[in-house]
Amino acid sequence: MKRIFLPVFVCFAFICNLYGNDTLRLVFMGDIMQHSPQINAAKMPDGTYNYDSCFSFVASEIEYADFRVANLEFTLAGAPYSGYPRFSAPDAIAETLKKAGIDLLSTVNNHSCDRGSKGIVRTLDVLDQLGIYRVGTYRNIAEKTFLYPQIVDMKGIRIAFLAYTYGTNGLPIGYPNIVNLIDTAEIVNDIKLAEKYDPDMIICLMHWGLEYQLKQNSEQTALAQFMISRGVNIIIGSHPHVVQPMETQTDSMGNIKSAVVYSLGNAVSNQNYEHTDIGATAHIAIVKNDTATKIIDCKYSLILRHRPAENGKTKFYIIPANKFYDNRHLFTATEYAALRKTLENTQKRLKAGNRNFDEKTY
Repeated sequence: MKRIFLPVFVCFAFICNLYGNDTLRLVFMGDIMQHSPQINAAKMPDGTYNYDSCFSFVASEIEYADFRVANLEFTLAGAPYSGYPRFSAPDAIAETLKKAGIDLLSTVNNHSCDRGSKGIVRTLDVLDQLGIYRVGTYRNIAEKTFLYPQIVDMKGIRIAFLAYTYGTNGLPIGYPNIVNLIDTAEIVNDIKLAEKYDPDMIICLMHWGLEYQLKQNSEQTALAQFMISRGVNIIIGSHPHVVQPMETQTDSMGNIKSAVVYSLGNAVSNQNYEHTDIGATAHIAIVKNDTATKIIDCKYSLILRHRPAENGKTKFYIIPANKFYDNRHLFTATEYAALRKTLENTQKRLKAGNRNFDEKTY
């Protein structure tokens, strides 16, 4: 029997005012990375690690939701810790993600095999111990049979989560571990399997596309339409490390039939390529009545990575765009001007490229 999720902390007063008690609110974040400077920044004088400050500004951005999802783009393989190209981060980052409210992590991406079988298995061990649900990599076929698709049941709405990656940077997938690779035949089989659990929505987390490209490529577009035509309702993309367009498809009455986010970009990283310091969170609301389950709202909000120097080391913060202008004192004049320019350019680009996916207002 599949494990079923139960709802987590909800700010009921705010939610009732926003949509109503019967609305299921989902928030999706992009790539959570752990380069060496991030690991060094989290190291405390006593040798322990603490990442709480990184998520201190963004907590209010996601805490209202019923369920929160992100992409874990590193392993928890234990010491020695390292960043690119073979990631292994301290367990403390997973502990902080739990405290920040993340409920489910996609563990399937091109860095899933960075530390071999130990990295895959120990990552799952840590997340399981913390009670963070995960999708995309498995210890063995027996575990995958038991846990995949990942079924979430909240507020009378049942969701099936699927997840895939384009590859593992050429690293082998050690037996008996399982890493879900993008394969259209497998995706069709998995959708059929998901449908046996009578889901109201099927959500697919895709690690795909080309790094640093500001627009999805033809392969992403074709694959998205392929999945939607076979029953997937929501697709959330990662890997490009920059924000790519978002779109919904509607019926003749204007009802949302499907939603696609080609890439949410980075939630946090140490990447220095252009546009990698701006990411997005996707906010999707779902309701169910006696006749149908519907997506009633699709919005996004932008987040910025801030890397100030504090006590002789670089620190990392995720700052929601709606808090950026009110916290100008946190930035040097040069930093503020550069981030503001990138933020405004991203807002203009998404406004022009998105289809029925608007920026969230506060």
